[in-house]
Amino acid sequence: MIRIRYLGTGAAEGFPAPFCECAACERVRRLGGKNRKTRSCALINEHILIDLSPDIFMQSWENSLHLSAVDTIVFTHSHDDHLDLMSLMLRCKDGATVLPKIKRDENYISIWCNDAVREKINKKFSEEKHADPSKLHFSKIAYGVPFSVGDIEFTAFEADHIKGEECCIFALSDGTHSFLYGNDTGLPPERTFDALNRYGKVFAAISLDCARGTLPGDAHMGLAEDKTVCERLRSCGLIDGATKIYLNHFSHMCGLAPDEFASLAEKDDMYLTHDGMVVTV
Repeated sequence: MIRIRYLGTGAAEGFPAPFCECAACERVRRLGGKNRKTRSCALINEHILIDLSPDIFMQSWENSLHLSAVDTIVFTHSHDDHLDLMSLMLRCKDGATVLPKIKRDENYISIWCNDAVREKINKKFSEEKHADPSKLHFSKIAYGVPFSVGDIEFTAFEADHIKGEECCIFALSDGTHSFLYGNDTGLPPERTFDALNRYGKVFAAISLDCARGTLPGDAHMGLAEDKTVCERLRSCGLIDGATKIYLNHFSHMCGLAPDEFASLAEKDDMYLTHDGMVVTV
């Protein structure tokens, strides 16, 4: 079983963006509830984080989570809305994080990441004299090379997001079911579709970037690109009529509030995620 808890489902600004007075942000301020979006990250099977949101304090509080159970963080890329260095340093400080139930030699988090993420973390360690680098154990992600975290196998595929950086989307599998976590990225390059075709597992659910909403895609996707991805995956037999399609990492940039965009996406059997949402495959 793969249990995905969406802790945050917004883009870099959050929703409503704190300094913004656009109509969409003002609508979300009025409506609140599931329309409000913190910065994106996800918790897998209660012990694996995909990315570390700068809103992780509020996300853990609102979901009544003890993140002391997190033993692994898998990073998609190095942007600050996915890599909260302050929270990571606090996890590495004895005075800030007290874990009496964990043996000292087991008191670390495994970090799976690219070189850019590791460089940013190492630089932050050089500025934080009380943070203990031994509390993070690094492994480098390579496209197409599976790695296991507990019962879940991750496989990274190339994302189109930051020029010169090995940004990732991930396929997750428990040996029976597979799930595709597909943000942050624009329309993936052809070689990514080729690699996914070689991967060959039918996805029970997929989660795609939709930061652009109704706008044309760039380093993020919009609804048009999401449809294209689904068409490509369907043509390869990687999704079928039973596959659930979720849209994630939504932004205010297209001028629609989440409830408005969700109604539009549902016409194509795509479902917008919201903070705290749980998907099980």
